[in-house]
Amino acid sequence: MTIEIAIVLVILVAAIVFFVTEILRVDLIALIIMGLLMLTGILNAEEGISGFSNEATVTIAALYILSEAWFKTGIVNYVGRILTENFERKF
Repeated sequence: MTIEIAIVLVILVAAIVFFVTEILRVDLIALIIMGLLMLTGILNAEEGISGFSNEATVTIAALYILSEAWFKTGIVNYVGRILTENFERKF
């Protein structure tokens, strides 16, 4: 096993632990992983930020923004309350 593989495996295990325990926000963990891979030389800067040109990345970022807005405005609680009332009546 090369040192690069060992570094990637350590970063991967640490990322899984952070994702599961939610010690940090998911978006922050992803940015830290990207930064660590670039700092260790596994990825160069161009490879590290190339994902931001992908439409899927932009879509996920927009979903994070929308979901936070829905939580802050209370829409999620409102919809949850309506769904709970409807399901309680049926069952």
